[in-house]
Order: sequence, then structure tokens, then C-alpha cells
Amino acid sequence: MGGDLSGANTLPWLHRLEDGTLTVSVDTGVYPLDALLRACYLFTDRCYLFLEPEQSGRQIRVSVAGKRGAADLTAVAGEFCNELLNQRLRSEIAAETRPIRELIVAQAFAEAEFRTCSDQEADYNDDPKGIAK
Repeated sequence: MGGDLSGANTLPWLHRLEDGTLTVSVDTGVYPLDALLRACYLFTDRCYLFLEPEQSGRQIRVSVAGKRGAADLTAVAGEFCNELLNQRLRSEIAAETRPIRELIVAQAFAEAEFRTCSDQEADYNDDPKGIAK
């Protein structure tokens, strides 16, 4: 992608419909569904998005319609495609670092002292470790 996004007809991944809506075909083999949904969510403040599967089964058509009449949908669609890449990479990084994050959380809970449920007379104002000082 890159450069001038003003001509939707010159971009093979972007199609302008007669009603002014733009559609982007997203390959779920390249961009997993969770990355697609996260990218869509980030654009709900600026435009309306509608997802529908294409006949191939791997493609999802994303229709983009502006909420404000003067919105440059071609630029929004370009930003959306960049956000797809961003969300895919975030998803991969999260998967790669999951074991480390789980170890950190497990260690934090292992060192914590929790009061048991039988400690009925506990008061939330108690500060046995002196943390509030």
C-alpha cells in the first residue's frame, strides 16, 4: 500500500460501491479473525463496519461506511488495512510471550498472602504489612 489513496479504483484490494461504501476483502489465512475483529473495533468511532464471509470461505468482506458525510473513506480503509497488520503482530507477540506472562503472574500470586474465607472478622482498613505507610 502507500502513497496516494485518493483513487479507490486503482487499488486492487479496495472496491467502491455505488452507495459510497467501500469494501475490503480480508484473507483470514493472513489476518486471523481475532485480529480482524480487533481492527474493526478500533474504527467503530469513525465508521460503520459490516463483515460477511465471501464464497471462498477464507475471505471476509468488510464494508466500510462513514459516520460523517465528509469522511475520506479511502484513507480510512487504508488506515484500517494498516491496523489489520498491527493487530496481527500484536496477536503473534501475545502468543509468543504468553508463557513468560503466565510465569510472572503465577510468581506474583505465589508470593502473595491471602486471608482465608474463615477469617470473618477481617477489616478492609487493616494493614498488617504496613503498605499504606
